[in-house]
Amino acid sequence: MPHSSLFYFLLHRCVARCFWHSQITSAFIRSHNLTVVAGRITKQTMVPPTRKAVNRYNRKGIKKHRPDIIVVDLKDHVLGRAAAVVAKQLLLGKKITVVRCEQLTIAGSEIRNKIKYLQFLRKRKLTNPKLGPFHHRSPSDIFIRTVRSMLPRYTKRGQRALRQLVAYEGVPVNVARTGGRVVIPRAQRHNCYRNERRFTVLGNMCKNVGWKYSDVVKKLEAARVEKSGRNHKRMEKLRDAWKAARKAALSKMPKKNVEVLKKFGYA
Repeated sequence: MPHSSLFYFLLHRCVARCFWHSQITSAFIRSHNLTVVAGRITKQTMVPPTRKAVNRYNRKGIKKHRPDIIVVDLKDHVLGRAAAVVAKQLLLGKKITVVRCEQLTIAGSEIRNKIKYLQFLRKRKLTNPKLGPFHHRSPSDIFIRTVRSMLPRYTKRGQRALRQLVAYEGVPVNVARTGGRVVIPRAQRHNCYRNERRFTVLGNMCKNVGWKYSDVVKKLEAARVEKSGRNHKRMEKLRDAWKAARKAALSKMPKKNVEVLKKFGYA
């Protein structure tokens, strides 16, 4: 074997042996809860504050706080004002889901806002348009982009806040089942615009600039409203039956007991 070939053969054996030794050493360190500090292998020890926190959370009855999800109904809200309130609450750590984004409003006539958006569609990167800017057509994406511009999105704090926001067109089933929805009074249209002020519905404008699912959302919303009306009528009957049964039960009870129940709001 020539000298050069022998040199490379021995070098390869040496590198392979060092690699396997390093793999075995790292596995041994992980399995025995060890750490390497300044070139020396030492036993890992949990500092007292961390151990105290772990014991506190492992104690029975104490759970980590998880913020509730706030569901906001954006029907007849002003786009910018609603986005400002949502952005502030996201920075405060709230989890927010917004629904019915297609019924947001923008000040100004529809043709005016359509021309402004068509001007925005012409903006692109000259050398490679695939790199942006990206032009969203759906109302939910437009709302998220509006909120994003009000957050410090290049910091971890802003990115974490933006991840807490979810937006939908219409009211999907998984959100409709969660319970009540809230509104933002100072962002509602009738509190912001004069009666004679012209405005644009965001869903109509998006349909004119390329959003394809306006009819699908309207169809699903009509089905949801019909189903919710049926459930409301069914629950009305149950509530009436419950009131009658409660009244009959209270009529059979002694007056002293009824007075005690009324005192605590149970009668």
